Amino acid sequence: MDDPLKVHKALADETRLRLVRLLSQGPLNVNEIIDILHMGQSRISRHLKILAEAELVTNRREGTWVYYHANTQPTGNLRSEMLDLLRRHEHDLPFHKEDLQGLEGVVERRHAQTRDFFNRVDDPEQLHQGLPLNGDSYRQIALSLMQGRHHTVLDLGTGAGLLLSGLLEKAEHVIAVDSSTKMLEMARHTAGEGVTRCDFRLGDLAHLPVANGEVDAVMACMVLHHLSNPAGTIAEAQRALKPGGELFIVDLRKHEDESFRESQADLWLGFEPNEIERWLKKHDLDLLDAAIIGDSGRSQQLITFRGRKK
Repeated sequence: MDDPLKVHKALADETRLRLVRLLSQGPLNVNEIIDILHMGQSRISRHLKILAEAELVTNRREGTWVYYHANTQPTGNLRSEMLDLLRRHEHDLPFHKEDLQGLEGVVERRHAQTRDFFNRVDDPEQLHQGLPLNGDSYRQIALSLMQGRHHTVLDLGTGAGLLLSGLLEKAEHVIAVDSSTKMLEMARHTAGEGVTRCDFRLGDLAHLPVANGEVDAVMACMVLHHLSNPAGTIAEAQRALKPGGELFIVDLRKHEDESFRESQADLWLGFEPNEIERWLKKHDLDLLDAAIIGDSGRSQQLITFRGRKK
């Protein structure tokens, strides 16, 4: 049951309105919020607590980090209506341009960290050191999700192109997208004779260099945990798919191994299956299959999904 007084009191403050607007764009940790709003930690934490008590924001722990985001599934109608109202009038809220510029800076720093890591890679095998399965194993898992033959497959975050040969056995054409020029150079070399059936495109996975409905399958193999906004990339994948096209996801199940931040440039320490299922549903993708792979006693497991655009 909504508490109208608590909800309205929580929103009756300029800083909290700014926080809700920022967190509706995607998850941020406290240090990132401090960088954007130029306020002290105690002040930010106090405002976040008030918003959380009103159930307008929620948080998720990523090892020692905590990320806050707007509650996209508020339990009461009033909260839902208020958040929708704020989204529709966000341009009228104070410090709109300044906050968006600050948010762009945070996202770019995240992207730069990932790009710098992959641009330093000289040996493709380095990319899967420490993962729960070796690279060949999880690539086979990814390919096993694809049933039948496809005309055009989009490979998100193609990296060194180690999945391309397998994709070319299941598709006539592959569009390989990555944000690192070095990775794309390695992928061209890896593709070998299949390079003539590949289209290599440099781009941000949050804004795919792909037209609406250009592909009939999208592969996201061990890439979402590197991305600033994985839910946004799923939305972009849905946009790129033709009606009836399929999205295949292989990624890490949520874990607590902080070393992955340094060894693999991971932004997120994996995901819970229901989290990705929620993103698929939100972006009009029917869930066809889902699985958890690996011993529950291991520190990391894989999760897989197959979704279809409505």
